[in-house]
Amino acid sequence: MKKVVYFDVEYSNPVNKSICQMGIMSEDFETGEPLYPEKDIYVNPEDSFDINCINVHGITLSKVKDEPNFKTIWNEIEKYFTNAIVIGHNVQSSDLNALIKSLKRYNIDIPEIYYICTYKVAKHCISPCLIDNYSLGSLCKFFNIDIDNEHNAFDDACACADLLKILIKNYNLTFDDLIEKYNEEDIGNFVNYITSPEIRKTINEFYGYIKGIDLDKEINNIEKKKLMEWADTYRKYTNSDILNNISLQVDKILNDGIVTSAEISELENNIKTYIDDVETSPITYSTQLLNGQLKGLVCDEKINEKELKNLTKWLYENNELKGHFPYDKVLETIEKITQDGIITKSELDDLVIKINSILNPVVDLGKLVIEIKDKHICLTGDFNFGDRKKVSDYLTEKGGIIDNSIKKSTNYLIVGSLGSSAYSFGNYGGKIQKALEFNQRGATIEIIKEKQIIV
Repeated sequence: MKKVVYFDVEYSNPVNKSICQMGIMSEDFETGEPLYPEKDIYVNPEDSFDINCINVHGITLSKVKDEPNFKTIWNEIEKYFTNAIVIGHNVQSSDLNALIKSLKRYNIDIPEIYYICTYKVAKHCISPCLIDNYSLGSLCKFFNIDIDNEHNAFDDACACADLLKILIKNYNLTFDDLIEKYNEEDIGNFVNYITSPEIRKTINEFYGYIKGIDLDKEINNIEKKKLMEWADTYRKYTNSDILNNISLQVDKILNDGIVTSAEISELENNIKTYIDDVETSPITYSTQLLNGQLKGLVCDEKINEKELKNLTKWLYENNELKGHFPYDKVLETIEKITQDGIITKSELDDLVIKINSILNPVVDLGKLVIEIKDKHICLTGDFNFGDRKKVSDYLTEKGGIIDNSIKKSTNYLIVGSLGSSAYSFGNYGGKIQKALEFNQRGATIEIIKEKQIIV
């Protein structure tokens, strides 16, 4: 048996090649028998769309924003690429390049890949004087191959299947002689990156973060250390000029060991210049700013009266956040502390604990035994136990009911022990945020760690 997968992708931009559509067909090349179902998959690339790419394939963010991301889909399609020959047109520098970048991005193990490129084969066999060019469309026209919609990933994958078979037949080629090994070096020097929405969130929260540590106009040693940790965390994303520039400015500020309010104000102003140039929902921006301030406020595990006063002032000035988590919870907690006009150290220490519980809502339930049977369970993050399907199967065998998304009726949201790349620098995922919002409205969703359920 010769297991082959005909593969084509469309991507949202030429830099990261974040996949927005995949076309996949799998068969035994010798018999033509399908091995797995055909796949025409739209993907949320979690990245920006370039207008030139849109003009080629016609896929926009609005079309795929509700689709699963690549990481979710990979659990379903990995088997197609295991011990298979990948066949595509210009597949090495385009489709496999995009695939490997996506695997790297989501920290997924990269399989051994062998491939056949129909572009290379056609160029070797057909004289340039006989054909306009070696694009898939031109070759399909040359060989009278039907292609319903060029630059639709699934239609292109189907066309590649027909093209390879015609090339082998017409030019008396041997299948095994066409196979090449894909080397990871073929993607060049891959640069770690985070997507445009993540960059905006990161910068908005950091803007709030430095406001938070500067609420009392004094920067202590712990706060200096946290600033350096932030710079070290995001310095690696060298394709983001704004993150690079912020990291370099933080380095400069910390270089002499003294951090002044003037330096912090200059840093704030530089970040604000970027923020003002980018369109973000006012509520989203304010919520991210609040989360950042709370992180900055408690990063040294203490709050003083001056910090509390300035945070309270900001909350009242931004009351458009009323009804949004965590604004209501924070304001309610602060008003209870300040209503008698006396603020004690014990109350301030308790506020630190409450804010930390808001920022890090995943609880460790110790030795509490959790009953899974007939309970609705949703999963988030990466699991030590295995991929998401393996975890789902395990819980289903125990009588649990898997919710693909958070609902008011969900009983448990289980957070994988490996977390998620989205949780860097104290951020947590959308499912946790959704669970907290449901709980604010009366739900009782428990957010717990993987180790409390899977033993």
